[in-house]
Amino acid sequence: MMRERMPAALGIGLILAALFSLGCSQRTEVSKERNCKIIVASDTLLSGMIASLLPSVGYEVFAILPPAQCPGHYDVKLTDMERIRKADLIVSFLGMPFMEKADIDMGRCLYIDTKGRNWMAPDSHIQGLHILAGELARRFPEEKEGISGRLRNKVRRIAEQADELRERLKNAGALGAPILACALQKESLEWMGFRVVGEYGRPESMSAKDIVRLSQIGRRTQAVLIADNLQSGPEAGKAISDALEIPHVVLTNFPSEKGYESSLGENTAALLAALGAE
Repeated sequence: MMRERMPAALGIGLILAALFSLGCSQRTEVSKERNCKIIVASDTLLSGMIASLLPSVGYEVFAILPPAQCPGHYDVKLTDMERIRKADLIVSFLGMPFMEKADIDMGRCLYIDTKGRNWMAPDSHIQGLHILAGELARRFPEEKEGISGRLRNKVRRIAEQADELRERLKNAGALGAPILACALQKESLEWMGFRVVGEYGRPESMSAKDIVRLSQIGRRTQAVLIADNLQSGPEAGKAISDALEIPHVVLTNFPSEKGYESSLGENTAALLAALGAE
């Protein structure tokens, strides 16, 4: 009897997965051979901050969570587990469900408590950089002076960019402008000068009654736009936007591969466009 053949698509998929896994493992081994310290972060927000504080020579920083994915829906992969296993340091925000599923040696792990702050908002981001700089200097004392210098430079660049972006938003009419938004974007939007008059959670938690209530709030306060969070559900506020006939904007809560400053600029550009300023 002839053996059943594996479907071509499945076979190709398994081969690609194996090659990807092998590639990640080989990159990790190369890092070790070059005497590089490997740091694994839960997400691109932390990985970008860490990479900006440490020298590029001697350290390699990886992120587990892809920037567009929701932390609550992400499942760790075998390649993630391999990186975590070989990491010299693992850094994660508290409350990341996918990191809780990983088998992590607590002696190599640094858990960050944001105390409810959103580190995408520039003021909180700068505060977070100071926290990370202190923790990294404690773990890698030989880099303390360099970390301190990079911290100063990074904080200066972000502060300069933040001042420029807020001025542009103010000139576009954002200061005090009423909006409805995903709760995960509230701090960033308030930092930008908007007045969040109503907030909501993930799409799966919203009922028809919530949509009616928020639409009424938006109509009563003359809300100028709806701001959704990419990772938790980019269409969560679309029905409200349609009902009120006001712009719908999707913002990211994690930096893309272009980095924090670029993502902050893109979030701002989307809001300026919705206000008719770009």
